[in-house]
Amino acid sequence: MAALCKVSFPMYCCEFVDDKTFFVGGGGGAAKTGVRNCVQVFELEKQRKGFHAQPIDQLETDKHAIMHMSAKTVTNDTSKGQSKCMLALSMGSQCNVYTVSGSQKPAAETDKSDSTVKRRKKSDSKSKKEKEPSQAVTHYSFNLEHEIDSVPGKGGFQTSVQISNSGSLIVAGGSDGHLRAWKLTGNKVHEKVFNVHGHKDDVTDLDISLDDKQIVSASRDAKAYLWDSSNGHKLLDLSSIWNMQMVTRAYRFRNCKFAIVPEDSSRFMLFTSHAPIKQDVTKKSSHACCLTKWAKRKTKEGLFVGDLKPAIMQHTGSEAISSMAVSKNGVFVGVGFMDGSVAIYIAFSLQCAKRVKNIHSIFVTSVSFVHDSPQMEKECDAALVSVSADCTCKLTKLDSRALFPYWVVIVLCFVAIACSALYLHSVGVI
Repeated sequence: MAALCKVSFPMYCCEFVDDKTFFVGGGGGAAKTGVRNCVQVFELEKQRKGFHAQPIDQLETDKHAIMHMSAKTVTNDTSKGQSKCMLALSMGSQCNVYTVSGSQKPAAETDKSDSTVKRRKKSDSKSKKEKEPSQAVTHYSFNLEHEIDSVPGKGGFQTSVQISNSGSLIVAGGSDGHLRAWKLTGNKVHEKVFNVHGHKDDVTDLDISLDDKQIVSASRDAKAYLWDSSNGHKLLDLSSIWNMQMVTRAYRFRNCKFAIVPEDSSRFMLFTSHAPIKQDVTKKSSHACCLTKWAKRKTKEGLFVGDLKPAIMQHTGSEAISSMAVSKNGVFVGVGFMDGSVAIYIAFSLQCAKRVKNIHSIFVTSVSFVHDSPQMEKECDAALVSVSADCTCKLTKLDSRALFPYWVVIVLCFVAIACSALYLHSVGVI
């Protein structure tokens, strides 16, 4: 575990867009407490003592604390130092969609600023300027493309948001239980696709399949559904299937995430997290929280048929799950807990590969995996970034099995052979 950074505002969401760049959002809300509301851009940097998150740019969001976000990479040309992504932010009852462009510029050009975006300050040290006269600094510009009234009406607010893999569809879940979807077109135009009253309580999480065809949603009403993204028609009641499979109605769905199948990117898996509906905080609950992996049934001919069904269920302990993410390659599942702990599970079997207790002082608000890169592959099998309302950002690495010291295995083999020989000699066999 490594402490990446600490900021001056509580963080509620984080999202990686490549192997080093990620966004965090949070703030103090509309209350005049002096705690700012903003989205901050960080770049992951490798240093002698480990990794560090370097603040690059930030977007002030006025009176709105950013509770939820979704980011999708559009282009990423590392050779030219240019990148572009779409960023959707939940801002009360409104959803703002930005195009965020990154480009490397000489440090002398990064002094330019406006009233909305504030950038990393240059060092005033002359020695640094003399040592690094040609140092390039990444600059990010936020261009507002869409302002969407995602939860109309008085008192409503947005509880989840997701941009599709193609960047052409955005779906928002609200405190009123509605799912609303819009098609994003050019010239800052968005068209409503559907508005369905899918749940009786807050939509706690939602996701869009990688082919943009299906939407999954989970709610405080203990239900989870699969939807047709083109018209909002309900395709599957996941909660009824899960209840029949587990023979209990004591759980509610908390998180839901699609993921690719590592050996076949044309297929997808679904992961959900579950928490007891009623939990006694004074003693350990009889029902532990759990993760579920969903998949289609495979025939003898190797065909995948039927609806998604629970394939594997794994208990995670009595501590409530607060957040969940799946790695981009579909190999790992990351989980944050209410006690500030994080864990990494192997997606194939849902076996817990690593768990670090209480790395945050309070509950984990969001987790996101670092995208694969040659540098990260040398360091570890997976790296999970977690943020919390304690204003800290932490990195949890799953050590690479490729880095396991093989000489230790060889020595142990020789020791085992020697011990076996001594034993056989002592009993008179040799």
